[in-house]
Amino acid sequence: APRTSKGSVLRSGRSFGKDSATNHWQGIIDRLNTLLSILKENFVPPIIVQKIFTQIFSYINVQLFNSLLLRRECCTFSNGEYVKAGIAELELWCCQAKEEYAGSAWDELKHIRQAVGFL
Repeated sequence: APRTSKGSVLRSGRSFGKDSATNHWQGIIDRLNTLLSILKENFVPPIIVQKIFTQIFSYINVQLFNSLLLRRECCTFSNGEYVKAGIAELELWCCQAKEEYAGSAWDELKHIRQAVGFL
């Protein structure tokens, strides 16, 4: 799935294979896992880790939400399903990372979760 010029992970109206769609989200999950491993290995206090992931998820929320608002081609049912699948991957990651490290990061995605529900 192509990225928008501003680095968003929303797809254009064209249809691509499921593997292509999940590869982008898997890349994000892989980066989150790498970052979490680095922070744990360096004994960063869990509260700091929580704040870092809260900021990352807030950034993801803002980027996705703004893309939906500003780009007409992003407001499609298929794109909504794509983003919904990605959000489900992020939710799974939060559960696996445990409350100690993920904290309230999941709550930061509330605006995009609501917006995707409308698509």
